Amino acid sequence: MTITISSGVTIGGETISSGDPLIVLSGGTAAFVTILSGGSATLSGGADAGFLTVEHGGVLEGSGDLAEDNVVFGLVSGLTLTSGGELELVSGGTASNLTVVAVTSPSILQIGSGARAAGTVVEGGGFEIVGFDGAISGDAIQSGGTLFVQNGASVVDTGVQSGGSLDFGADLSGDLTVTLGAVTNATTLGGVTVSSGGSFVLLGATLLSGATVSLGPGTSATDLTVSKGATLRGAGGLSGASFVAGSVSGVTVGAASDLEVFSGGTASGVTALSAGIVQIDSGASATATVVSGGAYLLDYGSATGTVVSSSGAADVLSGGRTSGDIVSSGGKEAIRSAGVASGTQVLSGGIEYVLASGTATGTVVSAGGKDLLSGGTAVETAVSSGGAEDVYSGSLDNHGTVSSGGAEAIYAGGTAGDLTLLSGGRLTDNGQVRVAGAGTLAGDIAGSGAIVELGGGDLLLSGGGAAFTGSAVISGGTIELGKSGQLGTGAVIFVSPASGSAVLQIDAGDAPAAGGTFANVISNFSGANEDIDLRSIAFVAGASATVVGSTLTLSDGGKTYKFTLAGTIAGAYPVLSDGHGGTLIDPKAALFAQTAAAFAPSDAAKTALVSSTSPAGQTPLLHAAAGHP
Repeated sequence: MTITISSGVTIGGETISSGDPLIVLSGGTAAFVTILSGGSATLSGGADAGFLTVEHGGVLEGSGDLAEDNVVFGLVSGLTLTSGGELELVSGGTASNLTVVAVTSPSILQIGSGARAAGTVVEGGGFEIVGFDGAISGDAIQSGGTLFVQNGASVVDTGVQSGGSLDFGADLSGDLTVTLGAVTNATTLGGVTVSSGGSFVLLGATLLSGATVSLGPGTSATDLTVSKGATLRGAGGLSGASFVAGSVSGVTVGAASDLEVFSGGTASGVTALSAGIVQIDSGASATATVVSGGAYLLDYGSATGTVVSSSGAADVLSGGRTSGDIVSSGGKEAIRSAGVASGTQVLSGGIEYVLASGTATGTVVSAGGKDLLSGGTAVETAVSSGGAEDVYSGSLDNHGTVSSGGAEAIYAGGTAGDLTLLSGGRLTDNGQVRVAGAGTLAGDIAGSGAIVELGGGDLLLSGGGAAFTGSAVISGGTIELGKSGQLGTGAVIFVSPASGSAVLQIDAGDAPAAGGTFANVISNFSGANEDIDLRSIAFVAGASATVVGSTLTLSDGGKTYKFTLAGTIAGAYPVLSDGHGGTLIDPKAALFAQTAAAFAPSDAAKTALVSSTSPAGQTPLLHAAAGHP
């Protein structure tokens, strides 16, 4: 017998069994009704029901409204959950073509384990929750509606339209593409589309091996885990703490959020903003990371092509390697704790720090950029016009080049090895510049430090040196002074070389005028294989050098030239030809002559000691090691 409830009538506490269908007409109400297997209930448009239970095999259908708490083990279709309506679809339950919408308060459709729903429309204020082993297909999440997908759920051919939201908080395998919006988690998502203006949030999701998630602009993922073999890509955002053992590309790490790439994981084209942190672990790699707005990159692995700007910072730490980075305005990159960087470009407003145990190779410092060494080592740095490099105590700048308009400052305790200073470049040396072999310092030199030639070549100084107050130390090879006042008020210090010769070559620009005194004090000019080569003062037979007090006077061709000596002074300074038309002062020859005289025969008075007037047959006493043929 059919039970019909008319307008204004309420049925409550009834049990509907097979053969006794319930029909609730518009304006009628059903409450606390149980529909048994084989039983059915139909809610017409305008009818209301709440607190219904539909057992396995029972059917609830129609176009009416459901409110309050409803539990369905059987079949439900066509109804609308409204005004705080709740429907729980449990194991074995099936729903089709439901509408979930809020009128005065949110409404909720919950798909439990083993339950299935299809064709649901979720509107403003409505919520659909798909739990473990629950499944939906063909649903439409419209503006203001929200779909929650939990771990182990299945979502197929579901659309999240503009203004709708999909929260995905489960493990994910398979493909998921998001056009614009936000997601959470599920074991299987197939054919899910989030339209422009939709919201897609990955919340605590785990992407399993083989899964691919593409986050479009405006989408976001929170506390995401990307397993080995899984892929996260696209232009969406990450928040919270995310972990990647698989592959991530293109995403943005947002404010105060963390992305850690584990060993074996890869990151490409990731952007970190607003105090976000990207950490590349040992064994992981990152390519083309963009760091700005107070964000950080911590590199313990391998990074390539990092771009650091606008208050962003990158730290290359112990075991970390980076190459081809660009550090621009407001950006800072620090190489520390045995980290290694190569090929970094430091642009205007950018700073590279090479700190304790860090090494940077092939850095290019452009106009407005700065390279700062504090305990670290730089190799083959190129400082371009407008660029600057500072070398502090305990630091080494090796084989660097300072071009015209560039500047290098070496502080006390800092060292530059085999530095090339081109014309127009500036060097402030308050530490040491050490050159082993040939070199050129053609720019302007200032400071109170040392320029040390270690041997094996000619170190040419040919720029301005008026502000230099330090010392030129010759312990091997040649220091060549090419311009007037080349060493300012600094000194020349000879250190007897272990092999070869130590030569001070004074060219025309810096040579004393006849009757004048060389501008710089010369210390310890007395040992074996030490020479002063006056390349522009023509050697004239009969030339001689005498020492009175601390003044060495060269007399050559009727003209005199004076040099101020300090430290150890030799007993005599013979004068010879340098083999190039110039004049050589050579204390070694004097020492040799003195030794020879001690062993001279009794008629030695008839044999002249070597001097400027000695015949050609005695000139072999000029040592070849002086470096002059």
